[in-house]
Amino acid sequence: MSTIGMMDGAFFVGRKEIMEWVNGTLDLNLAKVEDTASGAVACQLLDIMYPGKVPMNKVNWSAKQSFEFVANYKVLQTCFSKLGIDRHIDVDRLISGKYMDNLEFMQWFKRFFEMSVSDIGDYDCVQQRSKGKGGATYGGGKKAPTAAAAKSKPAQAKPSAAPKASAAPAKAPSRAAAKAPSSSEQENAAPVVNSRGGGGASFDVQQKELQSLRQANEEASR
Repeated sequence: MSTIGMMDGAFFVGRKEIMEWVNGTLDLNLAKVEDTASGAVACQLLDIMYPGKVPMNKVNWSAKQSFEFVANYKVLQTCFSKLGIDRHIDVDRLISGKYMDNLEFMQWFKRFFEMSVSDIGDYDCVQQRSKGKGGATYGGGKKAPTAAAAKSKPAQAKPSAAPKASAAPAKAPSRAAAKAPSSSEQENAAPVVNSRGGGGASFDVQQKELQSLRQANEEASR
């Protein structure tokens, strides 16, 4: 309608409210405003406002390509002309899927819809969609995972605690190393006498070293 200008409060409605209104009115699960770019949503909103005036069998709900979007907007524009609705549809901008263009169109449509409709009554959204191509299975978004699917997801195993290393048993000291003689004990130890009755070679060397040390001390004390 030409009476809905750009400064109208309709164009200050946020994305979240728009999506809640579209999904609630048409029983859909659209995730983004851009999902309305095909023109099918606008055709069904108009079908609620003017029952029997929109050829829903010509609406393509499975449209993916630009030329398929254009076909839906042709259906909408033809209905606008027949119903005397003064509203220019900028098809080129809408089919591009840009956020702002599609948001403004849905803002306008929400205001236009609410000016004429207060209650959709017994209008069956699913049945009316099923008249068009792909309408019977169209949901408009990804479904949330079911509880069964959530349960089937394998749980991550918790890392098990590392086993404690057992302490290695301490080895008992050998008999030879059980008691190591101190340095003083080594000095006072008696020389080993061999079986032949004579002192060992190591004893002779030790006596010579001690003698030389005594001599050195005596000379230093003179």
